[in-house]
Amino acid sequence: MRKFILPLIAGYVSVAAIAGIVVVPFYFNPTTAELHKAFPAAYYAEPVLWAGFAAGLLQTLLQVIIWDKMNFRSIKDGALNGIWLGAILAGIQSLNEASQYSVFNATGQALTTVIIYIVFTAISGGAIAWAFARGEKN
Repeated sequence: MRKFILPLIAGYVSVAAIAGIVVVPFYFNPTTAELHKAFPAAYYAEPVLWAGFAAGLLQTLLQVIIWDKMNFRSIKDGALNGIWLGAILAGIQSLNEASQYSVFNATGQALTTVIIYIVFTAISGGAIAWAFARGEKN
């Protein structure tokens, strides 16, 4: 369990920082605000940050467990495998939402969410693999 601490922190912080500084204020906040104006009962005016960041922590934990089991220890392996994991997880989420909410499709949310997810899992994947390799050297 201890060997998961550094990869979990490295993977989570690498993406949470980008999300908190760039993606949430410049993409999710404006998008959610527009959807709230059109559908005030269905969308919050701003994303619920605790839920989004908690989901990110759970996804990072899943990534850490998979990376350990698959023995990814280089930044390249971690990032490349983050692409397929991100595509699968985002594809599941986006297709489920697209199957239920017409507005999700009409606003281009499905594709944008998948792209953001893939980029984030590639970044966190590289950080997680790097942290595993570093931990094993010590």
